[in-house]
Amino acid sequence: MKRKELLICDFAAEVKEKDRISPKRTKDLWEITSYQTEKVSGNMLLAFSQTMPKPVMVSPKISGWYRIYVCIADTWGGRISLKLTDDEFDRVISMRDTHFYYNWYRAEIAEECLWKCADMTGQDVEISKIDDKQPNTANILWLRFVPMDEDEVKAHLETRRDRTVLAHMDEDFHQYDSPKSIRDYCKCLYSMKDSDVGIVAQEVSNDIAQFDYDPETVERTAFDEYRLEYSKVLHERRNEVYPEEITYAHKCGIKMFAAHRMQLANTEFLYSSKMYIIPFVSDHPELRCVSRDGTPCAFLSYAYNETQDFMINAMVENAEQGFDGLMHIWTRGQHIMFEEPVLQRFKEKFGSDVDCRRLPASDERLMEIRGDIIVEFYRKLKKKLSVIAAKRGSQPMKIYMQVYYDLKHSKMDGLDVERLAAEGLIDGFIQTKISVWEKTDDLIKENGLLDIGEYTKKAKREIEYIYERDTREDDDLMTAQIPLYRAIADKYGIDFYTDTHWENILRPDGCVKTAKRYFAAGAKSLMLWDCYPSRVVNLPEWNCNAQFGNADKVEKMSENNDDYFTVHKILSYNGQNLLYNHPNWRA
Repeated sequence: MKRKELLICDFAAEVKEKDRISPKRTKDLWEITSYQTEKVSGNMLLAFSQTMPKPVMVSPKISGWYRIYVCIADTWGGRISLKLTDDEFDRVISMRDTHFYYNWYRAEIAEECLWKCADMTGQDVEISKIDDKQPNTANILWLRFVPMDEDEVKAHLETRRDRTVLAHMDEDFHQYDSPKSIRDYCKCLYSMKDSDVGIVAQEVSNDIAQFDYDPETVERTAFDEYRLEYSKVLHERRNEVYPEEITYAHKCGIKMFAAHRMQLANTEFLYSSKMYIIPFVSDHPELRCVSRDGTPCAFLSYAYNETQDFMINAMVENAEQGFDGLMHIWTRGQHIMFEEPVLQRFKEKFGSDVDCRRLPASDERLMEIRGDIIVEFYRKLKKKLSVIAAKRGSQPMKIYMQVYYDLKHSKMDGLDVERLAAEGLIDGFIQTKISVWEKTDDLIKENGLLDIGEYTKKAKREIEYIYERDTREDDDLMTAQIPLYRAIADKYGIDFYTDTHWENILRPDGCVKTAKRYFAAGAKSLMLWDCYPSRVVNLPEWNCNAQFGNADKVEKMSENNDDYFTVHKILSYNGQNLLYNHPNWRA
């Protein structure tokens, strides 16, 4: 007997736990709300902010393999958490990237997207609202089950996972899962299990911070308090959590890297708040970077051995925890400027005829001095990691570094990829969509030197900055540099990743076009920044990002949005026709 498509759209009838739903809005129950779209009508589940209903179950009572689609309304920033009976973890789902592209008010938009393919034999669906301690809403209009034939099932099961994508995870992403056990920390990895992700680079910078719990010191929201408590617990249990994650990742075919933001500062580290303080930074003002005119800056300099040793010790801990590698994020601030050790090195190497503080950042001599310091840092790190590996009889951790979108600006900050690769100090690097540089071209005199007095005046203006941070979403600039970086990677046999679009800024068609352009320009592998909780939960985006394993696969991918999501127009809620009763601020 031929199986038919199943649509579950009346949750008032389908939810098993009738005592957990209500036609009225209450604090601890799911609200049942009627709706009508151009194709489907029914009763949706809805839970607004400040409500926390218990999970509910629906029983499709079907067997065999199906494609499972979920539809969520964009009205209230819709998110929902779904789990099949046999799933290890629930899956948080969000669809929030389409309302900018339609001439509809958000209340009129619903999005349907593929959730997963699964054998539904004996399986129920659990629906829950996530408990991430932040105001959030949950809703679901329908679940659609489309039967798969034998060929489709075979193709799905034989789908090759290339494991060549690098997935970055921002700091404190775990807090959105409200982990209650060590195992709960693996939820993010479960979301990437059936993808081309081969490395997860998880930021661990909080491990060098101390947490401020004095309520008299900083005014904090309820979520701030939760975040602090979460950070404290993770910090205390990191030697349990990280090994558990690493073991689970390996079972999924994924390697785990510890990612560090290399800037050491208490200003804008990590959340522009005194909740996170690095005692080492507070205790050592003498190690701070210094600008051209002698003004101390807020971050520490790698020109000092003490700064280098502090960071290396943190990475030694990562080696002992079992991480497969390190990713160094050099693209979020300054690390070497014009400190006394820099001035002394310059004099010793190039003489005292020229004051290096007056040289433009692009001067080869200045770039060489900064490069020397970064090379020395990596030599010390490599030696430490090699000693640990030798004791264990294992291979040393791999070392990746993030650099700017172009070679020139990377070298200006001492990030000389070729020099590091030639000495065998790095195993790979990532070309990011960022560049940081000094805006001093207008201060250079006819003799090629800067006027320090004019530099100070410019630095004190409130309308511009001496150091400019530029996020390069310009694909032309990125693609022009890819062949140069690729040549270095190929010459020295190291890994090379290109950072794709940032999360939640492009529709799937834009994501695919960007990936195609980068591969066509010579990209070797791709990196996805901020994968969890933002990118992975956005199903339309993730369903294409998860397949970015190689150029051939991406070239065959469709740029048609309908392959990743379908937009439905909501005509009414609770019998109220939106065509007649739309808000007067409707776009």
